[in-house]
Amino acid sequence: MATKQLILLRHAKSDWYSPARSDIDRPLNTRGRNNATRVGEWFMGSEYRPERILCSVAKRTRETLDRVLSRAGWPDVEIAYCPDLYLAPATRIIDLLKEGMEACDRIMVVGHNPGMDDVLLHFCPEIDVEDKLMTTCAFAVVQFEDAQLASPELIEFHKPRELVLP
Repeated sequence: MATKQLILLRHAKSDWYSPARSDIDRPLNTRGRNNATRVGEWFMGSEYRPERILCSVAKRTRETLDRVLSRAGWPDVEIAYCPDLYLAPATRIIDLLKEGMEACDRIMVVGHNPGMDDVLLHFCPEIDVEDKLMTTCAFAVVQFEDAQLASPELIEFHKPRELVLP
C-alpha cells in the first residue's frame, strides 16, 4: 500500500483594483507575485514534488502556479487546468482528488477559498483555527495511507510570511 500526498495551495493575493472585467480574470498584485515566488523557492528546497497539478482556470491561480513553478524546479510535472476548480466547494475538490489519486501518488491543487479551507479541515479537523487558515498563498501538505484518502496526516502547513527559506 503506497502512501499518497496532497499539496493544497491557495492562490496568492490578487489585485482588486485591476481593470479586469470579471472575477475570474483578476491578476495577482505585487505582494501576490512576490509571495508566490517565495513559495516556489521554499518548494525548491523541499522534498515535496507533485506528479500532477490540478489548477483552477482563474487568472490568479494560473499566475500563482506559474511563479511557483518558475522557482520550484518541477519541469516535467503534469498540469491540468480545471474549470471545475474555479470557486469549487470542498466536495468537488475531494472528488477530483479521489479520481487523481488512482493514477498518481502526489497531487497539488491550486484553488480558492472557502473550498481550500474546507478541504483542509475535512482531512485535518484537529487544526487549531484561531486565525485565518488558508490565507492567500498558504499551502498544506497532507499525507494519506492509500488512494481512498484514509488516515490523513498534516505534514506541513505554511503561510508565506512565516516561511524560512533554505
